[in-house]
Amino acid sequence: MSGKNPSVTFSSRVERLEGGMRFHVIPIPEDIAESFRSRKLTRVIATIQGQPIRRAIIGSKEIGPHLVLGRPELKSCGIAFGHPVTVRLEPDPEPEAIELTEEFLEVLAQDEAARERWEGFTVGRRRSLAVYLTGVKRPESRLRRALEIAEKLRTHTLYGDQPPRVD
Repeated sequence: MSGKNPSVTFSSRVERLEGGMRFHVIPIPEDIAESFRSRKLTRVIATIQGQPIRRAIIGSKEIGPHLVLGRPELKSCGIAFGHPVTVRLEPDPEPEAIELTEEFLEVLAQDEAARERWEGFTVGRRRSLAVYLTGVKRPESRLRRALEIAEKLRTHTLYGDQPPRVD
């Protein structure tokens, strides 16, 4: 891998991890993962069967470096457990990009307190909430979740929240 935006292509297979939460992964060869890690690149664009997906390279002692895929990603790529796959990895040019629903963006535009709190979160915290917000198909469900998260932002009642300090 050389150049400004190096990419690498490899073959792998979709595996399923059993445990508390079952999920699908695509193992990444150690040398490829290390070439990204050595440059402090963990967020990548993984093109799987021609479908680009934003992911993070995850490492674990049990299976080594891998990409985690949910059902929507499996479906969009036309793959399933056990399928062989061709993967192209390249550094994500916008590693802090987060895909949000139109409904949530509209709610934030109208709710200054929720927006200010949202903007104060780390990228990781915003990304984890975005997964919840984008995890439903119907517009009514997306709006309900957007309003729910905005209310919890405003009232400091998200999981793990501490009440605001009064000085």
